Amino acid sequence: MSEPFLERLTRFTPDAGRVDRDTLLFATGRASARPNRGWIALAGALAATQAISLALLWPHPTAPGVDSLVQVANVAPAAPQTPTLPNPGALLAHQRLDSEADERPDTGSFVETGPPLRAYDSPPPSILN
Repeated sequence: MSEPFLERLTRFTPDAGRVDRDTLLFATGRASARPNRGWIALAGALAATQAISLALLWPHPTAPGVDSLVQVANVAPAAPQTPTLPNPGALLAHQRLDSEADERPDTGSFVETGPPLRAYDSPPPSILN
């Protein structure tokens, strides 16, 4: 840049009387942030429903002297029920299994008589004290 141009720029002084910087920045910030009334209404509705839910679910105290237990009137005992017979088909199947068991050869005991199996070994005696 040429030297005379820079000298002319250094002679300029700002005029504070015509433009208020703070007012201008405040106005531009306010214009850029428009409130969205839909979101405000939605937030208000959600807050109201939470307040209503809290009021409805709040435990109400019982009146003094009123028991919360309800007494049931005495009812005559019901007539004794007659025993029902098992299903005849199930009874026949059970008899058939018993007869087949008699025909099978004896293979001995399926469970060995040893110490019980454990998922973990017994703890060492040093930590049992």
